[in-house]
Amino acid sequence: MFFLILVNRIRPAYVHSGDSRTDEELYRRYAEGDERAFRVLLDRHGGSVLGYLTRFLGDREMATDLTQDVFLKVVTAAGDFRGESSFRTFLFRIVRNQCIDALRSRNKSPDARAKSLDGPAGKDGDDRTLGEVVSGHAMTGAQRTLSGELSKALESGLVRLTDDQREVFLMREVEGLRFPEIAGILGLNENTVKSRMLHAVRSLRQSLAGFRERP
Repeated sequence: MFFLILVNRIRPAYVHSGDSRTDEELYRRYAEGDERAFRVLLDRHGGSVLGYLTRFLGDREMATDLTQDVFLKVVTAAGDFRGESSFRTFLFRIVRNQCIDALRSRNKSPDARAKSLDGPAGKDGDDRTLGEVVSGHAMTGAQRTLSGELSKALESGLVRLTDDQREVFLMREVEGLRFPEIAGILGLNENTVKSRMLHAVRSLRQSLAGFRERP
């Protein structure tokens, strides 16, 4: 129960742009030349992509560069979007491909994996704790202290996951993607995705075990 309270639905706040059009409508409009439509998509999803990449890679600077690369791919692929999946699924296929390329490059640098996570990054690169992301509002005093300690433990636990486990956990619990969507993005069957999620959750529970006895 303790673990579920902390990590269940850890999602970045949705940015309300005042535009009621769906992502798919916006992307089609952008392909037709509506530049504002792309700015709305960037507002809605830019922070989410940056936060995901920061947690997955453990390197904010690399995540920032890759976020730019991801949306450049979004720009160049606009004419190819046929609406066979949601825009969000389409977006995270691009994110995942960029992650694969980044990991291949980083494997050539043995010290890179030793970097610690800087913490979640929102749209403006903020330093909110996971507790604040969970609650949806700022914390003060003892609440923030405990939340910060829990966040550090969870972030450290994320580092210890395998890359396969981490990407499934983040897509499910941070981005809120459904298992069928994740399976489609990763090109796997749904049972494999669920198995990776199960192993990730077990590992993260162990990382947070020290907090269970605390008041």
